[in-house]
Amino acid sequence: MKRLVHALWALPLAAQAASADVIASDPDSVLKVLRDQGLAATMETDDLGDPKIVSHLTGDSNTEFVVLFYGCTDNVDCSSIQFYVAYDMKDPVTALKMNQWNREWLFTKATLDDEGDPGLEMDVILADPGIDRKLFKTTVDIWQQSIDAFEDYIDW
Repeated sequence: MKRLVHALWALPLAAQAASADVIASDPDSVLKVLRDQGLAATMETDDLGDPKIVSHLTGDSNTEFVVLFYGCTDNVDCSSIQFYVAYDMKDPVTALKMNQWNREWLFTKATLDDEGDPGLEMDVILADPGIDRKLFKTTVDIWQQSIDAFEDYIDW
């Protein structure tokens, strides 16, 4: 896990601010990077009318996840996103198990619904001026690695 932290922060700060290619106020910029990473992704809207991207991991799991947009004004001009995936388990998962995940993993947060089904989320601030593609691609890589590890962790 420490390698993920070092990989994210190893990017020079000047490169992060050089060109803001990905910004929440332009949901298509997020969609484009997901597709460039080889993920199937489609733009939709959530129940409030805000943008929402539905995507799938590639490979054996083909896990579906969503990218939700937050801090939106009148369903546009959003300031952050949240990657989110949920699982419908046969047997409930304990809060103790989710807390253990949260103590050991950076960037992602494990949650439980009322039925004991786990979820995983990762918040990303993409307010003006946004971030460059390289850093956002690293963020997407961290999300994908976290899903793979989380699915092993919950015996999915």
